[in-house]
Formats: sequence, C-alpha cells, structure tokens
Amino acid sequence: MATKPFIILFSTSFGLILICSVIGHLLESSGTLTKENVGPKGTAVIVATYFVLFCVMAFSLVPLLLRAFIAMQIKIGNGGLFLVKWLSGHERAVVYGFWGLFLAGLVIIVALAREDILNQFK
Repeated sequence: MATKPFIILFSTSFGLILICSVIGHLLESSGTLTKENVGPKGTAVIVATYFVLFCVMAFSLVPLLLRAFIAMQIKIGNGGLFLVKWLSGHERAVVYGFWGLFLAGLVIIVALAREDILNQFK
C-alpha cells in the first residue's frame, strides 16, 4: 500500500481539527460564538464534523503505523521472524481487517445510540 495518500489524509484531518479548534476558541472567547448563537442543531453539526475528521484521522493512521512497525522490526533485525514476514506479505489484508473492526464498532455504536444521535438533530 502506498503511504503518501494516508499521510496526506492524516495530516489534513489533524490540521483541520487543530485549526478549527483554535478558531472556535478565539470566537468563543471574544463572545462572537456562544451556545445560544449556535443552538442545539449547530452544536450537533460541529460535533459530527469533528467526529468525521477524527474517523478519517484514525482510519488513515492504521496503514501508516503498520508500515512503521514493519520497517522498525526489519531495522532492528527481526525481519526474519515469521510474524514480521507475514505482516509484510499481508499488509493490505491486515489494514482491511483493522478497518473492518473499526467499521463494525461504528455500526454497533450507531445501532445502539441511533435515537440519541437523531435527537441531537431535532
């Protein structure tokens, strides 16, 4: 798997989280942006936006950390071990497996908290 797109996704989502947090804090401290101005729907949209950015960041971090782990194991001399060879040969499948676990967790969370999530947007 090529790591460049995942580096771009990770750094973009992380940067957006940081920049939006600083701007939001500045607007809130100046009194321009308050909970009364935004309202409950606006707050829910902001939380949903941060959650999506966090999910993009988490999903893009999986292949980067796996590639870094394999590279470090090979660098310290563990490249001949079965697990390192297997991870190196099946890197794409391992990434898809982790993404599948993440998606399964998201589906379970949404299924259990569906009513609470929908009540935020009413």
